[in-house]
Formats: sequence, structure tokens, C-alpha cells
Amino acid sequence: MVPVLALLLGLMLDCSTACSLDRGTFWRLRWQRIETLGFLGELKTTPVVWCLRDRNDFRCPWKNASITRGKQREEATCCHSKMLGQVFHLFATEASRSAWPERALGQLLTSLLSGLHALEDTAEQSQACPPTFALAIRTCFLGISSYLEGKRYSPCSWEIVRAEMQVALSALPVPEERSPKKRRSAMQESPLRSQHSQGLKPQRTGRVQSSKR
Repeated sequence: MVPVLALLLGLMLDCSTACSLDRGTFWRLRWQRIETLGFLGELKTTPVVWCLRDRNDFRCPWKNASITRGKQREEATCCHSKMLGQVFHLFATEASRSAWPERALGQLLTSLLSGLHALEDTAEQSQACPPTFALAIRTCFLGISSYLEGKRYSPCSWEIVRAEMQVALSALPVPEERSPKKRRSAMQESPLRSQHSQGLKPQRTGRVQSSKR
């Protein structure tokens, strides 16, 4: 019975860190975000003050302050791969290739792909992005595509979107690092482990007494 209970405990621990990352992936993703933000900055060719009349509220979820704390923050970390995928597809379109210098755009797309590859087959993938966030992200990017089309992909419309993507990648929380030490500590301190240990003590004592006889 104890092995079954221990397995259930392990599943509970996995659920509590379903969107966490191992150390290597965590730091790779952190560096990738810094790199991507830098490449987005290099894309800037039009002063934003020239484009103030083109500003638009895309009603995107990363502008909601609640995702920076509590349960919603934990849920939002599960959406990181979905977010990177949407940004990649936005900048991989023909319209985007016509708007930006080839080299700078290529660096941005390579960086985004690096982040997506880092998230493949990791714990972050074991829990789906909550439907509410997934729908909000999809709706936002559909709105961005409609906005660009309505503006005929003008330089200012792309500048507004570029600035919005900087906000998006800065605001959406990255999955946290999974600590092996914390997991081992939790297993050692669990009631199941204590009960199992106590159940073995009488047997060890009995064997010692019989050997003395």
C-alpha cells in the first residue's frame, strides 16, 4: 500500500510544479527572452512619437496586473510556449519580411525558435495553458493581425505592434526553476515517508534481538 501512496504523493508534487523548468532550461529561457527583447529593439526604425495617432488597445492579457501575482501568475507561466509561438508566427509572415531588415528579423526569429525548442519535452508542456489565457492570447493576436491589415502594414502600424511585443514578452512570467533539493526535502518530510520508516523499525529491532540469542 505504501508504494501506491508514495506514487500518489509524487504525482501531487509534479502537479504543483507542472509548469516549472529544470535549471538548464530555465536559464536558457531567461537568456532567450533578454536576447529577443534586444532584437526587437534593433528592429525599431520609426520613432514612436511619429506614430502616436496609430496607437491601439489590443486588449491583451499581459496588460492585466493580476497575472503578476498569485494563482493567475502560476497559470500564466504555462502559456509561455503559446505566447512565443504566436509572436514567431506574427513576425514570420510575408508582410513582416517586407517591413523589417532581413538580418535583424532573422536574428529575432532564430531567438524565438530557440525559446520554443527549449520548451519542447519539458515539464512546462505537461500542463496545458488554461483555456481563459489561451483564448485571450489568440484573440489578441487576431486583433493585431486585423489591425495591421487595416493599416495596410504601414511602418507606424508595425512600430506600434513591435512596441506591444516588447511589453508582452516583458510582462508574461517565465516558468520558474524546478529545484531538485526542494523535491527531495518534501519527500523526506512527508507523512508517508515517516509512516513507512516507523513500520520498518520493529522488524529491524526483532532481527537484532534474534541474532543475540
